[in-house]
Amino acid sequence: MTSIRCAATRRSFSLNASIFAGVLLLLSAPSAADNQQQLDEVEAQLAQRQSQAASQKQNIEQLQQDLKKQEVAIANSSSQLRQTNNLLSQLGQRQSELEQQQQQLQTQLREQQQRLAEQIQGAYQQGHSDYLKMLLNQQQGSDLERMLSYYHYLSKARAEAMEALRESQLQLAELSDELERNREELVSQQQQQKQQQQQLAKQQEQRKQRLAKLREALSGEEAQIEQLQIAQQHLKNIITQEIEAQQRELERSTAPLDGLAKSKGKLPWPLTGRVLHSYNSPNRGQTRWQGMVIDSHPGTAVKAVAEGNVVFADWLRGYGLVIVLDHGDEYLSLYGYNQSLTREVGERVKPGDTIAHAGNTGGQPTNSLFFQLRHHGNTLNPNQWLARR
Repeated sequence: MTSIRCAATRRSFSLNASIFAGVLLLLSAPSAADNQQQLDEVEAQLAQRQSQAASQKQNIEQLQQDLKKQEVAIANSSSQLRQTNNLLSQLGQRQSELEQQQQQLQTQLREQQQRLAEQIQGAYQQGHSDYLKMLLNQQQGSDLERMLSYYHYLSKARAEAMEALRESQLQLAELSDELERNREELVSQQQQQKQQQQQLAKQQEQRKQRLAKLREALSGEEAQIEQLQIAQQHLKNIITQEIEAQQRELERSTAPLDGLAKSKGKLPWPLTGRVLHSYNSPNRGQTRWQGMVIDSHPGTAVKAVAEGNVVFADWLRGYGLVIVLDHGDEYLSLYGYNQSLTREVGERVKPGDTIAHAGNTGGQPTNSLFFQLRHHGNTLNPNQWLARR
């Protein structure tokens, strides 16, 4: 009996232990509801991250558009300021020429006045009655004729001197008027130059602020690489769509070009400067430079390396203000980061023509020129095509 009770007790203890263990297992193992809750939390976090990423991309896109507007505005202001400076230079040169002409006319006028005064003085000293006396004295015919000719010559000389004097006075008056108008235009252009300089400084400060925001948004390496890839793809799309269409249009309306094959190793440099990044050197991550970057001063003239047609002239993401030349036989040269462009689509340029002015557009931290050569859509190493220096 005792053994039966002990056995029952053992069975009861074993059952209770099993139940307790099961309860512990149930308590320690996640339930279906817990799993669903964790899944919901993960999905919520993922959705939040995706929303943040989309918002970040949208922010970057807006900043890129803002940068484009600002840099295009700066380019326009720079071009206007450059034109004003050229006009000021021309006006200053004209002012010097007018002042020199004024001095010459004043000297000429004094000399004419002196000659006329001498003639009048001479006539006065001879007396007003000489001519009448000569007629009344009934001098010989030859003497009379000679004296008449003499007096006629003096009278004509005085008349010519007086006419020359009047003409010089008129020229001097006209010159003085032109000189005054030129002075007024010079002052007006100087005021305009000052306003343009102030506007340009304001725009550059605004660009600096926008650029700081863009760099903050692109602070991560991954984001910068992504933007580089986007810019490269954008350039490829532009070349295969807009530029090729423009090439076909110009081929029908302009004289043909024979490409760059004969100029390999002889092309002039677009500007003089130190090479900051060579072709195919590492850029960021796995990306590489698809052209070369040449150091430059702001506003340095960018020259065409060969004869060609302008097939693109606009702002391009990542490259700023870009101008592209078609040299025939599917050869292209591309010039980026410019401060301003001086040529428009459809124009034919000669080797050495100024086509742009170097700058730092496209969000570049320093002033430089991005130079690229292409053939059949593929990039070429510019070092193999530019002349050694």
